[in-house]
Amino acid sequence: MPGATRQRFTVTVDPAVSRELNRAQKGPPSRSRSEIVEEALRLWLRRRAHNRLDRATEEYYRSLTQVEQDEDREWDELAARSAAAVWRRR
Repeated sequence: MPGATRQRFTVTVDPAVSRELNRAQKGPPSRSRSEIVEEALRLWLRRRAHNRLDRATEEYYRSLTQVEQDEDREWDELAARSAAAVWRRR
């Protein structure tokens, strides 16, 4: 967030991770350890959010009744046919 005060915290990592972090810091583009760790944390948080969404989606589909599953399948087939028709026109 632009203009937000940055928060400082301390972490302890395995020596191999520290060596890789040092190598990443020296390579192009030149960045601080903080920038590299922040980028890694942002990627981890994004992956974590995607995983939560995947689990929620799976839970939703597993909760459908047979009638709802059949209706969903029919909508899926209709959408596939519609998309195919659109692509044939291009």
